[in-house]
Amino acid sequence: MSKKYWLLCYLIVLFVFLEQINGQSKASNATQEVSNFDRLRAKISTLPDSVKIQTLLVSLNDAKSQADTLAMADVYCFLSTLNKEKQLSYADSLISLTKGKGFPTYPALGYLVKGNVYFEKGNRKKALDFYLNASNSAKENGNESLYRTLKFNIGLLKNASGEREEAQIIFEEYLTFLKKNPEYSKPLNINKVLFALADSYIHSRELDKAKFYTNEGIIETLKVKDSTTYSYLVVTSGIHQYLSKKYIRAIDSLQKGKDLIKQFDKEETRVATCDYYIARSYNDLGDTETSIKFFKSVDRIFKETENVIPELMDTYNYLIKYSKSKQDAEGQIEYINTLLRLDSIKHADQLYLTKNINEKYDTVELIAEKEKLIDQLQEETFLKRDTILLLIIILAIVLALAIYGFRRSYLNKKRFERLLTAQKNRESAETKPTIITELPKKEELDIPKDVIATVLKKLQNFEQSDKFSKKHYTLNSLAKELQTNSAYLSKIINVYKNVNFANYLNNLRIDYAVAQLTENKSLRSYTIKAIAEEVGFKNAQSFSSAFYKKTGIYPSYFIKKISN
Repeated sequence: MSKKYWLLCYLIVLFVFLEQINGQSKASNATQEVSNFDRLRAKISTLPDSVKIQTLLVSLNDAKSQADTLAMADVYCFLSTLNKEKQLSYADSLISLTKGKGFPTYPALGYLVKGNVYFEKGNRKKALDFYLNASNSAKENGNESLYRTLKFNIGLLKNASGEREEAQIIFEEYLTFLKKNPEYSKPLNINKVLFALADSYIHSRELDKAKFYTNEGIIETLKVKDSTTYSYLVVTSGIHQYLSKKYIRAIDSLQKGKDLIKQFDKEETRVATCDYYIARSYNDLGDTETSIKFFKSVDRIFKETENVIPELMDTYNYLIKYSKSKQDAEGQIEYINTLLRLDSIKHADQLYLTKNINEKYDTVELIAEKEKLIDQLQEETFLKRDTILLLIIILAIVLALAIYGFRRSYLNKKRFERLLTAQKNRESAETKPTIITELPKKEELDIPKDVIATVLKKLQNFEQSDKFSKKHYTLNSLAKELQTNSAYLSKIINVYKNVNFANYLNNLRIDYAVAQLTENKSLRSYTIKAIAEEVGFKNAQSFSSAFYKKTGIYPSYFIKKISN
């Protein structure tokens, strides 16, 4: 077709494209890409268009002399948007230069430029093909943002081909993505998506949703003075008023939107939509003559542009019916022929779009989703195996700890019982006087027997006293107290008590602690540190260690059990 197809949709696509080339990034390549792009943009931002192109051509020569592929790609990208006459040529250069290089943004943007050019020309078939190429490139190179933008563009084509529900899902997903990613969520970008949703819901007759997105879009466009999208939303509001049977309000909004659109839409594509719904409003108000005037305006625009807007095609039903009422046979034939010609164009384009979107995009997406689900299932299976193994290991550890805890509890209980029995035996033995009449047979010591007997008797008296709990004894201090020498005392304790001096004292103190804790309930309420000092130890740690070494249980456990 020679003219544009839906200039409105093209403007949305073009805007989103310009937004994308502002901010695509990925890993190390992306950092350089953004830097090159920003440098160029700053360089030409304030220049007239003609000077911009000359400046870019100089930058292109510099990039070529340095063999800087990415810098050349950035220049071609700008040139493809500024030089309308050579758009396709620059886009082709961009594609051939970057194809297979793995850049996150290129060559996808080259395909997008070509898609936009053909969209502008009204060739939806080629536009779709290039959008699909761009989508595949963005996906292969991991550019999530650009891929979603291209998916949005394909959503516009779905919307144009009448697949409203699928288009709305794409638009909703894209809006959510933009809101969750502030770096891409520029106000003008959000506005275009809000309009796409409002327009789609209007045509699917979901008036509540259409009203919601229309009102939200109007508020947002006024905030940032986005007059272009604002004018579209005013028209959408007018259509909503018409569908709500508020015809006077509809005419007012549609005329207001039409006046705004005429300021920038030279092709009058959107004007046809305004005139169509103004005509319908007058017709439903009973003003047939005025409605026919606006229907004829729609017919004129269709004939001049050959832009086929499916929703407006019943314009010819009204014109044919009117001609028949006026007995205008020539008029009827003309309108019937125009309807048949435009309908064949609409049918061919819609058939191509529906078939190729389904085959080339939806099927590919479905396969990708299937592969994703398979990978997810395999990962879940792997995770399940790992989880089961981990649970088995945890169960084994818990079981081992339980067995260890049970065994320890059992042993502690037995040791506690033995300790109580030993304590009772000591108490019984202490009630009987002990007289040493004969020394037990031990290894021969080079100490007179009478000295050994005397020292053992004194040790017995020492053990039956509480002195060891009140005073910090050393070998020398105890030998002095027992009126013997330290060498004799050490040997006698080692041979007759079977321990060294330090352990001898500790054992006495532990036996004393057991006896006191058994008899004295108030002592059990003391801290371990206080009990340790009470029985002759310097600190709680040495007391607990000595207690465990002699009894096999800790003092805290003994106190707990004896208290129960």
